[in-house]
Amino acid sequence: MEDKTKRGLTVKERSLDDKLKVEAEKGMIHDMDGMGHWVPIRWFFPKNEYDLAKVLFHAEAMEKKYTELRELTCPEDND
Repeated sequence: MEDKTKRGLTVKERSLDDKLKVEAEKGMIHDMDGMGHWVPIRWFFPKNEYDLAKVLFHAEAMEKKYTELRELTCPEDND
């Protein structure tokens, strides 16, 4: 599964994702204070442990999180 919001971010390492407990490619983003943060770009779900429904569950949770964040930070102008 790939996070399209991190398109163009260079993969710096491949390691275990702390939250999902699967292999993930990660990149580094920096906040306004210059602090670097590892963020997952792509997750690799083993087919013998995850069927499509399980992967979709994680994808839909990510989509919901980004939708809520977008609504919070970029409210639509209803005027």
